[in-house]
Amino acid sequence: MIVVLFDPRRPSLVPIEAIEYLSGEVEYTEEMPVAVPWSLPAAHPVHTGEDAPVLLSSDPDHPAVTARLAAGARLISAPESPRGERLVDAVAMMDKLRTAGPWESEQTHDSLRRYVLEETYELLDAVRSGNADQLREELGDVLLQVLFHARIAEDAAQLPFTIDDVAATLMRKLGNRVPEVLAGEPISLEDQLAQWEQRKAAEKPRDSVMEDVHTGQPALALAQKVIERVEKAGLPADLIPAEITSITVLTGIDAENALRTAVLEFVDTIRNAEKAIAAARRGQSVPEEFDMTPLGEITEEEWRAHWPSGEPALDLVSDEATEAAGDAGDLDAPKASGGSKKRKGRR
Repeated sequence: MIVVLFDPRRPSLVPIEAIEYLSGEVEYTEEMPVAVPWSLPAAHPVHTGEDAPVLLSSDPDHPAVTARLAAGARLISAPESPRGERLVDAVAMMDKLRTAGPWESEQTHDSLRRYVLEETYELLDAVRSGNADQLREELGDVLLQVLFHARIAEDAAQLPFTIDDVAATLMRKLGNRVPEVLAGEPISLEDQLAQWEQRKAAEKPRDSVMEDVHTGQPALALAQKVIERVEKAGLPADLIPAEITSITVLTGIDAENALRTAVLEFVDTIRNAEKAIAAARRGQSVPEEFDMTPLGEITEEEWRAHWPSGEPALDLVSDEATEAAGDAGDLDAPKASGGSKKRKGRR
């Protein structure tokens, strides 16, 4: 006796080992699509007529299947589905919802923005909880947003793309960022991280260290991202204002907006300093509109020399610069110096 287990998602695909047994008498369990037994010369439903030597089923827990296996029947199973096949089903389901769902068909990238944010926070809560079931569910909700946006983009009048294009873009990025890992070659953690940053910088040369810092994120996350960027860019620590490194929460003060305002002002200061540095490097011979040279690395001396006037950080400036500021009547210089040291301590 033989039991042939089909893939329930693809019952028309016959395990190659089972082909030679399908020309004779077979019986099948009720969940099998009728197209399968109808294509066979001698097939009848299970429990009707005499038992056939071969039983076809896509349900491993069906009583007829378990009974035969318990009696010693040989099992021929369809090969396991490759990982990720359910993603294909999810794509098909999203396509059905987009085309037939009254609500889904009306959504846009913009209308879904709040759901992306909500699902992200719920995913973070699930990670913090340590609950595997909750984590799995929330990951599915985030995946839904990815599928939804990709399906909306497929209908775009200009520059449409599909979920396959999204996946291909990701694979190209990973292939470029971590080629040794994907090739199975040994690499240390430090080398991998360094390679990632180097290749990322080569892919997306920045005109500013603040480029691609998304200001729509929560103020605290924005402050942390900005600080991470400027520290990597070599900005002296004392140039980072205390308003974004020490957060005060008081009744009657909108801490979120206060922090956001301080961070955005700091971002403007950074960009102004970068423009001044670029102008100094460019000199008078090249007009600004013709300067296509990436800004590249900035030294500590350049940051200090071109930091916009009136910004609070002079404690590490050279004695000559301090004296020059005093000669010019800059009475605030000593105060700024003391203030900077105080801010450094608060970090």
